[in-house]
Amino acid sequence: MARSFGAWLAVLVVLVASTTLGGCYLGPSPVQYAALAVVDGRATAFVASCRRSSVHLSLYSDEDSAGGPLHLWSVTVAVPDGAESVEVELLGAPRPGWEITSKENVGGGSDAPRVVPLTSLEPGRHYTLDSSESGPEGTSAPFIRFTTDVLSKIRAGEVLVPLEKKRVKSVPRQTFIDDRCH
Repeated sequence: MARSFGAWLAVLVVLVASTTLGGCYLGPSPVQYAALAVVDGRATAFVASCRRSSVHLSLYSDEDSAGGPLHLWSVTVAVPDGAESVEVELLGAPRPGWEITSKENVGGGSDAPRVVPLTSLEPGRHYTLDSSESGPEGTSAPFIRFTTDVLSKIRAGEVLVPLEKKRVKSVPRQTFIDDRCH
């Protein structure tokens, strides 16, 4: 009995270590990660799907005032079988496998903000790209906060990833995927 308990404990330690040390949590409530890229001149989320079947993204304006409407665009994207990453054009028209999940909400409860669709990125405004789905014990993916002026600084084959709450850094796309999924 003691030997089987020790084996079970060793397996548990390996599982916990692999999920906390690895870049992607593959449990029932996954954390997913997105970076910001520019593809064909368009702002694009580059999402480390880590072989998940779908990913969810939200893009919203950080400058919405308290009590005012929340300008939001959100989408759920079906990921092709076995793909480690997926590109999602921000504010893009729906494509096969995409479900635009942001809907205009006129009313709502007293605590719920009024939601209006975000339809364009305007110079000088601050935006947040959120790819987070809560994971175990409240873990979540970091947000990417940006303005449109940063888009011209992203080089081909690179993505912006969050460093801290308000700072980002540029890394090669493959490095981003390797860090998140392997």
